[in-house]
Amino acid sequence: MIYATCMTCEFETSGQSFDELDSKFKRHFVIRGHDSYFYKEKNIQKIRKIS
Repeated sequence: MIYATCMTCEFETSGQSFDELDSKFKRHFVIRGHDSYFYKEKNIQKIRKIS
């Protein structure tokens, strides 16, 4: 399970894959106008941007 948070408003969601996370965040981004989220991988915070 991957847990992720929107960089702008701290909307949180989770998914089994990045495709699932991207799908959930795309809906959020269209509504809110945001464009990136972060997730943790082995204690390192990584940013993922959807265009």
